[in-house]
Amino acid sequence: MKKLLVATSLCVASISASAAITVPKYDAAAGQKIVENNCAACHGMMGVSVVPTQPNLAGQNVRYLFKQLRNFKTGYRINGIMQAQIANLNEQDLANVAGYFSEQKPWGAFAGNPATAEEASHLFLGGDKKRGVIACSGCHDPKGAGNAYAAFPRIGGQHAEYLGIQLKRFRAAGRDDDVPKDQKRFNDGAKEGDKGMMQVVASKLSDRDIKILSQFVSAVH
Repeated sequence: MKKLLVATSLCVASISASAAITVPKYDAAAGQKIVENNCAACHGMMGVSVVPTQPNLAGQNVRYLFKQLRNFKTGYRINGIMQAQIANLNEQDLANVAGYFSEQKPWGAFAGNPATAEEASHLFLGGDKKRGVIACSGCHDPKGAGNAYAAFPRIGGQHAEYLGIQLKRFRAAGRDDDVPKDQKRFNDGAKEGDKGMMQVVASKLSDRDIKILSQFVSAVH
């Protein structure tokens, strides 16, 4: 019970921190030009990626997109390709790109894995009290739509392979695994040494949990 209360408190704290994010007024047309030159190869011109390790961005909430782009820009989130692509972009450019992708038609969904869908559904919607794992749906919505106000991402229908990679990186950070920093992912705005919501939750997930959750979420819409 204590672990669940701690996790819930982290979720509330994450919402409070994310709510402070302000996206500059953006120009989607200007963002489209940047996307054509800098983003389309990996994420698709319309924000639908054909590469399963790269996320779909179409229809993603603008605050989350802007926050992630800014994190890459500052080096808080590490990815060599992303940092190279946005190295010469300013804050307004990042807002324009985020705005453009947010206005595109949202992606669809994949088939998932029917064999493990029920098991994964219980974990996604109800968590696991015995292990102190709270439900994913609490922050990301039962349909995986995310929370635009809190800048929590839409994850329903996302590539399963991408989701699995991100969960393992959050888990590596939550467990303090001895791996390079670019193989860890930290909650947005978390101070050095602090563990954010995703790190706490992911640290309790097994490889199987991550696999079936990723497959399940890829089919949620």
